[in-house]
Amino acid sequence: MKKLLFILLLTGLQPALANDGVFYATGNTLVPLKETTIRLKKEILNLERKGDWMQVDIYFEFFNPGPEKELTVGFVTPPAEGDVTDEEAKHPQVTDFMVMVNDALLPYKIAKLEQTGFKVDAKIASGYDFVYYFNIRFAKGITVIRHSYIYKGGGSVEAAKDFDYRLTTGATWANSGIDDFELNIDMGDDSYFSVPAGFNATPAPWQVAGIGRISKTSAPVPYMAESTDLLKMVYLRKGKLQLRATNFKPAKDLSITFWNLHNEVNLWCDKNTKNDFKDIMEFTWGDSIQTTLGQMTDAELRLYRNLNFARKGYDFKDETLKKAFSKYNWYIPDPNAKTDNTPDYYITPETMKLILEEEKRRRGGK
Repeated sequence: MKKLLFILLLTGLQPALANDGVFYATGNTLVPLKETTIRLKKEILNLERKGDWMQVDIYFEFFNPGPEKELTVGFVTPPAEGDVTDEEAKHPQVTDFMVMVNDALLPYKIAKLEQTGFKVDAKIASGYDFVYYFNIRFAKGITVIRHSYIYKGGGSVEAAKDFDYRLTTGATWANSGIDDFELNIDMGDDSYFSVPAGFNATPAPWQVAGIGRISKTSAPVPYMAESTDLLKMVYLRKGKLQLRATNFKPAKDLSITFWNLHNEVNLWCDKNTKNDFKDIMEFTWGDSIQTTLGQMTDAELRLYRNLNFARKGYDFKDETLKKAFSKYNWYIPDPNAKTDNTPDYYITPETMKLILEEEKRRRGGK
């Protein structure tokens, strides 16, 4: 019986400047460093956001056409980086780690990679990274592996929260891909986020299971003008985002991002459509807000005042408002939506008060 080593990668993170954000971990799939016989026939990947953490539950079916193989598996994750405490950096930002092979849970160990004696390419992992390692036997025929863990997402001045998952490792098996792939993403009710428009030369067949919308057009990454990567914006009122594909050969990885407002506003509508809020949102921060409100036209001020209601899905009876908001990919009119108990999506109570005061001033104080 041949015993090999392969690595289950959990990261592709780069070090960050301390004031740029917090970088914890990313998710991944099983990946051999070099495998020429075992095929990845099926993968069902479920991602469920739990606050700052992502629950990962995976079902794999592998096919081994030859003799039984036993492989030592490593699951590599870096220490936390950026604006983190010394205590956070001492431990993997992964919890509830479990692996089940053919209905049996496996024991595993955790150590710094440099302490294990494993020889891994520096492009894949560094000695200070943490590694979970365990043994798996791939009998001839089908081996079913179930994997579950939770990892902590990151954030920066550009993204309020992002969750990265390395899909490209799925292309490193003998079949150079995944015969039958299914991805389910649950980011919670009333969530608005971006995903890659595609993972190879073909656009990803994203679909919503539930109530929501995927932007019709793709957009570039807001702050990376030189990047060729394109994004799709997703609004989920309730439900999940799904992707199903056969012979899936990902060349790019998955990144699920909640953008900070100065970036998000640029993704609200098609780039060829006039975005009434792009400049408004840029200049309504801090001490400049009163000046900005004073420079708005009456129509702009009214539109701005109704922004939270639109984001909630209020079905405006005024056709001017309804038409104005219909260009934004997060606006789904709901005839059952009420204006009461509307969250402060983009306009705080303090700003709303200033808007109402400005409108009152223009009416002569009446």
